[in-house]
Amino acid sequence: MPETDRLGSALAELLRRTHLMHPGDLPVHVDETAGMLGVGSCSVYLITRDQQSLVPLSPKVEGPLGLEGTLAGRCYRTTEITRTSDGARCWVPLLDGTERVGVLEVLGTDEEPLDGLTEELVAFAALVAELVVSKSQYSDTFERTRRGVPMGVAAELLWRQLPPLTFATRQFVVTAQLEPWHEVGGDAFDYSIDGDVLRLAVFDAMGHGLGATLLAGVALAAYRNARRSGQGLVEIAATIDEELAGQFGIESFVTGVLAQLDVTTGVLQLLCAAHPAPVLVRDGKAVGELRLEPGVPFGLGNRDDVVTQVGLQAGDRVLAFSDGVVEARSPEGQFFGTERLIDLLTREESRAQPPPETLRRLIVAVLEHQQGMLQDDATLLMLEWAGNTVELRPF
Repeated sequence: MPETDRLGSALAELLRRTHLMHPGDLPVHVDETAGMLGVGSCSVYLITRDQQSLVPLSPKVEGPLGLEGTLAGRCYRTTEITRTSDGARCWVPLLDGTERVGVLEVLGTDEEPLDGLTEELVAFAALVAELVVSKSQYSDTFERTRRGVPMGVAAELLWRQLPPLTFATRQFVVTAQLEPWHEVGGDAFDYSIDGDVLRLAVFDAMGHGLGATLLAGVALAAYRNARRSGQGLVEIAATIDEELAGQFGIESFVTGVLAQLDVTTGVLQLLCAAHPAPVLVRDGKAVGELRLEPGVPFGLGNRDDVVTQVGLQAGDRVLAFSDGVVEARSPEGQFFGTERLIDLLTREESRAQPPPETLRRLIVAVLEHQQGMLQDDATLLMLEWAGNTVELRPF
């Protein structure tokens, strides 16, 4: 059978099976339909919530596999197919759009070398990633597989309110990281692309646990409601302020940064509500924090917000973060600090890696600084703008 016919048949068969598929049976169906491409076997590995390892979706498959020092890990980190030296086994990234879901392990046969199936495997993996995401809505199997430790109630509630960690078009990439993933409560982020305008927000609610999650959740809902009503940044800030004050009184507050980017011109507008200013990365170097009016937290009233406008250049990256990043303390009492963040960001930029991998490595550094025991939520959100003529590196 011609290769194009094999691919079409395999995709059609996998799709046909999904209509009445038990989510837990997905690994079996993936393996069986991948055989129609001429491969020996195919196994699904998902990235853990802490993004430190890859775990098999089927209990019959060996794992977990680390992200460092393994071909599977390199495939995930680079979003490129990796192969063993003899070509008998390869790893294919699982990408839901540009969201890194995990990897596929594919074994070849004596009759069918894997190096001739690159395009077919990429297309097949794309469908598998879509199915992992869609089927996870009906079962706890996928989420349970990704968790190495139990998740707290506050984190359980918060994660259900957040958008996917990564989204990209030819003009931009937006990606985020939150830690400690299993106990995060007060931090939140959001984004939306409508026409030529990308809107972004980062929030940090006072306190910890479920109370902070409720604050952040209301701020997030008020932001979305105001944004969807067509309000500008100053009006959105006022709406968030009013909702928080009405629900929780002036004893509670949320800090944050609101932003919107014209993806055709690179004009970025920002409004700061007593939140750390984002860092600008240009020509592969972190050049420092943007100069924003600090403003007052949401929920305290007396707003006099100022919108700052920044002209981005093609390839610029903007990193927003919560104070839990720079205030993370080592056992000796040293803060991680903004200067350390900027230095580390510059070093990571030299690797010319996709924004999601840069953020993953940054958050790992923050965790290592505090030996894995963060005292406050730490959130990173990165925006990369490609410009009018430059396209971003494919994932």
